[in-house]
Amino acid sequence: MDISSMIDTNCILFDSTIQSKKDLFSRLASTLEHNGYISNKKRFIKDLERREKESSTGIEDGFGIPHAKSKAVTNPVIVFAHTGKIKDYVALDGSLIEYVFMLAVPERASDIHLNILSYLARKLMNKDFKLELKQARDAEDIQSLLMNRGGSSL
Repeated sequence: MDISSMIDTNCILFDSTIQSKKDLFSRLASTLEHNGYISNKKRFIKDLERREKESSTGIEDGFGIPHAKSKAVTNPVIVFAHTGKIKDYVALDGSLIEYVFMLAVPERASDIHLNILSYLARKLMNKDFKLELKQARDAEDIQSLLMNRGGSSL
């Protein structure tokens, strides 16, 4: 599967006013609903929160990968957000999350879900890739990085 089919520049946000996990989930779910990727914002947020209660999806160096399989998702999509430091979203290394890849996949799409998580985890192990993400200034920069740096096939 080609990752480019799951990246929509309309779902890439730069918003430093987002500083809580609640605001993050609400804003990204609204974006997904507005762009036709989810049918029910409240249900999707509940699915994200349920997943987050299992264990934090904050990884390290300010990056988080919140994700949910949900009946509310109509098409799989990857959302990127560069936010303010989210005070109640802490990575495994203790850093506050401010760079987020949110995955939204239909409930029965287990393979896609795991493949996307694996793809992003591998990419985020690369220090240069993380630095480039941190320096990105717009949706086109993010899309280019995801599609061109290291391949876009899952």
